[in-house]
Amino acid sequence: MAQKIERYTLEESSPYRNQFLESVRVPTDRTEFLMLSGMTPPVIDRTVQDDQVKAYGDTETQTRNILKDMKATLERRGYGLNDVVKVQAFLVGDPQTGGRADFQGFSRAYMEVFGTADTPNIPVRTRMQVVGLVWPGWLVEIEATAAKTR
Repeated sequence: MAQKIERYTLEESSPYRNQFLESVRVPTDRTEFLMLSGMTPPVIDRTVQDDQVKAYGDTETQTRNILKDMKATLERRGYGLNDVVKVQAFLVGDPQTGGRADFQGFSRAYMEVFGTADTPNIPVRTRMQVVGLVWPGWLVEIEATAAKTR
């Protein structure tokens, strides 16, 4: 019997709840996939307006916090970081690096999570510099796909 696709909505408090999903689980006969929508950084400094980079931190901090949230989302859906098979990262030019994306800062945070003793499975990955993200203070958005054998 075919398994049905499961769609997971964003939390009730999210203003984007009716625009896109948190994630989608796509089962097949032997493998099931979970695709996460792009994840953005949480505010870490509420004393700064949320349209400022300082409210979220630099590229490395934003990446680290997104990956922490990603881990929690995966675990909520019965997956782990070792199940991630694909990562796409969108980086905005950082004013502190002369308008270039801080790929090194991204990689430092990324390597704390993937390719470690706890998470030896590394996913395929694409990093790209984009002109901008939806909110001015964001420097990083990450989407991922996880898969596991049944």
